[in-house]
Amino acid sequence: MTARWVAAFGRESAALFTVLGRATRASWRMRPADFVEQLGRVALSALPLIGIAALFAGMVIALNSSFHLSRYGQSHLVADIVSVSLVTELAPVFTALLMAGKAGAGLASELGMVTLSGQAQAMRALSLDIDRELIAPRVWGCIVGTVLLTVAAIILGLVGGMILGSAKLGISPVHYMNRAVAALAPVDFALGLLKAFGFGVIIAAFGTRMGLRAKADAAALGHHTMTAVVVASFTVLIADHVFTTFIVALLG
Repeated sequence: MTARWVAAFGRESAALFTVLGRATRASWRMRPADFVEQLGRVALSALPLIGIAALFAGMVIALNSSFHLSRYGQSHLVADIVSVSLVTELAPVFTALLMAGKAGAGLASELGMVTLSGQAQAMRALSLDIDRELIAPRVWGCIVGTVLLTVAAIILGLVGGMILGSAKLGISPVHYMNRAVAALAPVDFALGLLKAFGFGVIIAAFGTRMGLRAKADAAALGHHTMTAVVVASFTVLIADHVFTTFIVALLG
């Protein structure tokens, strides 16, 4: 049993790296218009959802932090906690989880339909470059879109915390933002963006991999789409721990 699991893990890992390698090699040949189209479909369409989620997440963190800090007379630290938590942890993670459900499922279903309908074979017969036409724009659109949406989530999360801090704690918005910015170090931004990039790679890899797998019918397409979302979300949470542990060990 263990040997089979190890062998399956090795096969899937090799397949994921193969997909990423194909996308990387084809990135120099893909048309900018295709990349911009995919970026818009991934990032712009998800911005309202992630923006609203980040706004309320910032409010919740500020509310919860103020409740506990007020016991020790440290309510002025709310902005510090909200900013560091958002930048290094919450914004990258919940953005990635939402993107896994949206972009990951979109990649798996779109490419899966291309595979199931025979369009991929027809493109090969016409000597069209599938890596350039299908894979590279979607993979890089997902990766760059995840990073950009994480930046938007950080900004809107800080705004949400500022609104709560001003309304409930009476903290001046200017004072709140000054403390929030002062609490952050360059390494915090680096960690948050590194996580966002890594999570985007994970989502794109699993979505593309599941989409390109051979399928017998529509039921298999649905199963592979669900698998892409679940496995990508699970892997994001594991990768979050790995990234954080590595950075803390590196800085410590």
